[in-house]
Amino acid sequence: MDKEKLRELQKQINYKFENPALLEIALTHKSWSAENEGFQPNEKLEFLGDSVLGLIVTEHIYKTYTELTEGQLSLLRSVLVEKKSLAEVAENLSIGSYLKLGNKLEHSSVSPALLENAIEAVIGAIYLDGGWSESQKFVLNVLESKIKEYSTRNNEDFKSRLKVIFEQKFTASPTYRITTEGPAHEKRFYAQVLINDEIAGEGDGRSKKEAEQSAAGQALKRFANE
Repeated sequence: MDKEKLRELQKQINYKFENPALLEIALTHKSWSAENEGFQPNEKLEFLGDSVLGLIVTEHIYKTYTELTEGQLSLLRSVLVEKKSLAEVAENLSIGSYLKLGNKLEHSSVSPALLENAIEAVIGAIYLDGGWSESQKFVLNVLESKIKEYSTRNNEDFKSRLKVIFEQKFTASPTYRITTEGPAHEKRFYAQVLINDEIAGEGDGRSKKEAEQSAAGQALKRFANE
């Protein structure tokens, strides 16, 4: 990649590298390295960036949202570092247009997975180049709006919160299956919340709404522990 493009991207991400070679590695997909000898792929930087990202987000929400429970913090973190969220960040920064891809990938659209991996590699590169404070500044800046949006949703009811998790993790909304038992005057409702026809949580209650909330609450606990 020529120096002009590297300078252009550094302006885009609002960080100037002491060692621009790190940024170039972060943008080099293994398909390019396989076809061009001597070019290091971004996989190790991606590995590092994933850990740095997780710790930055964890520390920030732990210190900022003291009213949230451990489960709520876990859910908030999972949404923020989820693939879809990171791919959106990379897209907003036009990272895809700077990626070095092999011939088979070069003329196809850049997938969300490639974008996610690239932004994690960029985070790893910034960490190696500028240390914790610079990587922290970058991560919190690009995730600022998402952190504010998703943190407020922890105060919503179980169904609303679960909907956000599903849309981020699976790009789909949860569906509910309801069954009932007992006579009309003391009917009991049973709910299952489903993702791709797989049961994610179950619950019951004296009304359909109560049963659905119970099932959504169980599903939230499951995702908090994953």
